[in-house]
Amino acid sequence: MLIQIVWILTIAATGTCSTSCQSSKIVDICSLDPEIGDGQSNIQEWFYDKRTDRCLLTKFDSKEDPEGNRFTFEEYCVSECRKNVPKYCFDDANNYPTYYRQTPALKWTYDSDAIKCVQFTWKGKDTTNKNVFNSQREYETKCKDRDIGPCKHRIHFNCKHGDDLYYSFDYQKKECRTLNGNECPAGGNAFYSLRDCYQRCGRVVENVCKLPIQNMSFCSTFERRYGYNTNTQRCEEFRGCPDIGNNFDSAKKCWDTCAENKNPCVMQPDYKVRFIFTTRYYYDINTHNCVEISLFRGKVTGTTNLFETSHDCKKACMATYVPEPDW
Repeated sequence: MLIQIVWILTIAATGTCSTSCQSSKIVDICSLDPEIGDGQSNIQEWFYDKRTDRCLLTKFDSKEDPEGNRFTFEEYCVSECRKNVPKYCFDDANNYPTYYRQTPALKWTYDSDAIKCVQFTWKGKDTTNKNVFNSQREYETKCKDRDIGPCKHRIHFNCKHGDDLYYSFDYQKKECRTLNGNECPAGGNAFYSLRDCYQRCGRVVENVCKLPIQNMSFCSTFERRYGYNTNTQRCEEFRGCPDIGNNFDSAKKCWDTCAENKNPCVMQPDYKVRFIFTTRYYYDINTHNCVEISLFRGKVTGTTNLFETSHDCKKACMATYVPEPDW
């Protein structure tokens, strides 16, 4: 009996055990990368992405992983890994019970995907622990501020953060920036790279065209995507995840969303009369291709959708993104 007591106390103190019992070590599944396999299966389930603090849907292989970062339903993922945000903040207010004789009232509900408040007509009764609020201020306090987490924390001034280079998200300007020597991060609003900063806080930026081109989350296989490069002022191809942010599944969507009308690549082809004197090229935004054409007049001004060579056309409208070296 004494030996058994000593053995139990040893396990409690060291956290070790023989193969005949379970390990006492508790694994935080929310901190793990999901084991999604080759991504070829059609089994769609949820996982928690610690980089973005979001629950995301992806394809897993058929093997079950009860101790892994994998959930059958989004609400299970949210309940386990996003405990900082009340579960009702992710509810669709339209799914709450309504009552025919209830007097309609204007209320507010939180849209987590868009990170904004939406006004709607409420015909329910009790709003306790529901995604229904009397004011925008109420929804911000209970849902939005908790949902975006550290991205809204302000920077501390008149302090010294050490020799490390930090990036922090400026909530007022909606951009990530380098911290100065007299500034210190607060509430977790500190990142070692711009990429990490935008991964966590990029979804707060309403104008996705201002975001850098990068993958915001996690996926098994990369595919052809398009993003708008603010430095070159053009849409560029890259390999990445079907994702939020500055990320489009076609060049046309990218050009239509982000480019100004004065950009030659979004203009109609600059030709009027076809003849066999001069060969020129124009960019077809629908097929994402440079098309050869013969013109009677082929003057290239540089400000319209007409190029002297195929190379010039592809360089302007079919470029491939080159990542920033300091990322």
